[in-house]
Amino acid sequence: MTSLVAAGAVAGASLNSLLEFPWESYHVDNEGWFGQNTTYGGADKAAHFVDYYIVSKEFANLFVRLGHPRERARWMAAGVAGLTGLVNELGDGTTRHGFSPEDLTMDIGGALSAAVIDYFAVGDLVGFRRGYASFDDCCNYSNEIYTADFRLAGAARRLGLNIGPLKYLLLSVTYGTRGYPSDTGTQRRVGFEVGLDFKQILDDLNVGRSTWWGYGLHVVFDNIRVPFTAVGYRYDLNRGRWHGPNAGN
Repeated sequence: MTSLVAAGAVAGASLNSLLEFPWESYHVDNEGWFGQNTTYGGADKAAHFVDYYIVSKEFANLFVRLGHPRERARWMAAGVAGLTGLVNELGDGTTRHGFSPEDLTMDIGGALSAAVIDYFAVGDLVGFRRGYASFDDCCNYSNEIYTADFRLAGAARRLGLNIGPLKYLLLSVTYGTRGYPSDTGTQRRVGFEVGLDFKQILDDLNVGRSTWWGYGLHVVFDNIRVPFTAVGYRYDLNRGRWHGPNAGN
């Protein structure tokens, strides 16, 4: 089963690129990182990092369920996730996107970050999610937000504190763009926000990963920032202007 999961992930990454037409001669595209004049303002790089962090983390959880010790599962998961990213980028070399060294770096960085967080057993304190600013448009970078989270519940447990309902909150640093890849109205926003910790809410409702539906709820709500469940301020790096308080929209 472990082999099937790994093979399926790699095959899916291959198909993701190979089914994108038209094909082009193999080429490398040095896209840059988070600069103002990059195609997506760095949102694509944040997406690669967070996506492969989530893939690596969830593969580790799955491999544990399949009987592997967590010490082995975390590194197996990071390896599978990293290989998936490599295969995907190699395939992109034959499409309009091109092979991106920056994307591959973020893929591997995200996969290894999940393993390192698991190794030091600080997943109850920190993590990463991806989400949407609104329900209007789910599938473009200008409606997406990427978060680095600090969980108050985990900090309170470690310090032996009773913080009451504050345990259901996350403190997050966010990144998102608006208007890219257009040449006008573009923004690169770094933000700070307070949001709901759905993982803690599910845990306190005794919804764990022991059932298929509980497992599914955690996969979604542990990793996805739901629109309008956080509020904060965003600083537009392009124009030097603050926005907020808002929900990221």
